[in-house]
Amino acid sequence: MAETNSWRARFARLGETAERRRRAILGSRWEFLAEAGALMEASLDYEETLASVVELCVPTVADYCAIGLLDERGVVMWGSSAHRNPDKAQLTEKLRAYSPNIGGMDHPGARAILSGETQLINTVDERLLRILAVDETHLALLRELAPTAYLGVPLVARGHVLGLLIFVATAESGRRYTDSDVMFAAEIGRRAALAVDHAVLYRAAEEMGRDREKMIALVSHDLKNPLSTIQMAVSFLLEDIVPDDEAHAMERRQLSAVKREAVRMHRLIHDLLDVNAIEAGKLHVHRSAQEIAPLVGEVVETLRPLAAAKQIELTTEAPPELPVLYADRDRLFQVFSNLGGNAIKFTPDGGRVLIRARREDDAVAFDVVDTGPGIPPADVPRVFDRYWQAKKTASLGSGLGLTIAKGIVEAHGGRIDVSSVQGEGTVFSFSIPLGMTATTTMEAVATR
Repeated sequence: MAETNSWRARFARLGETAERRRRAILGSRWEFLAEAGALMEASLDYEETLASVVELCVPTVADYCAIGLLDERGVVMWGSSAHRNPDKAQLTEKLRAYSPNIGGMDHPGARAILSGETQLINTVDERLLRILAVDETHLALLRELAPTAYLGVPLVARGHVLGLLIFVATAESGRRYTDSDVMFAAEIGRRAALAVDHAVLYRAAEEMGRDREKMIALVSHDLKNPLSTIQMAVSFLLEDIVPDDEAHAMERRQLSAVKREAVRMHRLIHDLLDVNAIEAGKLHVHRSAQEIAPLVGEVVETLRPLAAAKQIELTTEAPPELPVLYADRDRLFQVFSNLGGNAIKFTPDGGRVLIRARREDDAVAFDVVDTGPGIPPADVPRVFDRYWQAKKTASLGSGLGLTIAKGIVEAHGGRIDVSSVQGEGTVFSFSIPLGMTATTTMEAVATR
């Protein structure tokens, strides 16, 4: 009875299907394999996946089970192991410290890994123990384990051997393995290999993501300092050193160009950091109470010089009775800057841009409407993709603005959409839910 306790505890965590899965374990092998595959795929955590495999196999398939993966040196490192007898936990832990000696073909683990085929040994004698043992201490531990039969199953996924899964019968049960057991063990190994491969790939992707975050943060930090120095030096030259007269007009034009490009590079660095945070689900949102009409009015005043330069009519609609919105003021300004700036940039001289706020159920919705050329229907689904730009405007920005706007809106728990008619204009609409007051990240919003 004690040997099934770990199964019951495991299945109890799976909710309503626990009893059905317990019956599958004790019932037919093929039902067991179906449920085993689901349990092994239940987590993408590397260590949890390895532990799931050995828990699945003890005591149903083996008295002792261990799973190990090949490292970059070709050495099998045991990731998890288990024994049917709880009193053998200390022995199991000691055995896990010994990587199998697979240097010679006499070792059944070596034969399994090199051939890609399951190895069966139904009589484990002293000679085999000495082949398996790394040293005398290891040999003593193997004698204490008292194996009577051995199955070595290679873990193969995508054409590569990932490691080794071993099933051991001991004197405690006296079981022996048949040909059907070999087929059953091989099928368990196949499914275990797929689950482990998925977990390994997931871990590698996470590590690559962390490395990328570190690289972007490091490069951005290293670039911001010299850029700040350039900006200060150029401002000093323009304000205090180079006279503002006809004789120095050329020098001032060149310095102004340097200043503009430094500002552009500084903005691009911050855009890269924001996109990195968005993709990692770590964009922070710090909410506070915001009155809508004053907020929209301030946005319009910020954008007005851009509109005036192109003689674009910039108007707003924001009823004073709109409710107070809990949002990150600076991040909302960033959204408006990206959407409003794009609207002005792509609207022909003499056109119109409208920024509108309205109540929409339990949210406040905003629209940025322009009379520009519109977006081709085939391009509409891609406008929020990173680095996407219309071909005719590819030189007018970094292609990150709409991606960042979308990330900020979604970090608030909202949504953003676009509709466009070629020749008539484009409408970008986004909504921010009411009643949210906490400081959150995108990850926190995703779990609501």
